[in-house]
Amino acid sequence: MARIPRALAAVLMTGALTAGYFVVASPANAATCPTTRSPRVDGGKAHWKLSCRDGDLRITGWVDDTRADAKCAVVRIDPHVGSLREIKACGSGTRETFDKTFYNTDTANVTLFLR
Repeated sequence: MARIPRALAAVLMTGALTAGYFVVASPANAATCPTTRSPRVDGGKAHWKLSCRDGDLRITGWVDDTRADAKCAVVRIDPHVGSLREIKACGSGTRETFDKTFYNTDTANVTLFLR
């Protein structure tokens, strides 16, 4: 059986530890209007809708924490113009709703993960 060099093993272990910290359900590619998504991860689920009007982006939806694991289900909205927003649902059975508007843009990266 081949041995893994120590430096490579350290990099792989760091990657595994980092991957355990964030569990991403949806890719971080840009979503444009109109878009609806309902991603799930082991411990959380969400639903969101992107709509545009007069050059502005509106994102509405919810995020649920579905497991008692001391982690929160988080929806991160990263618009191409404006400030990053995170909506967290913490505690199994908890749901948080959101309705955010971003001005002068029609795209955003929207992801669901656990933290």
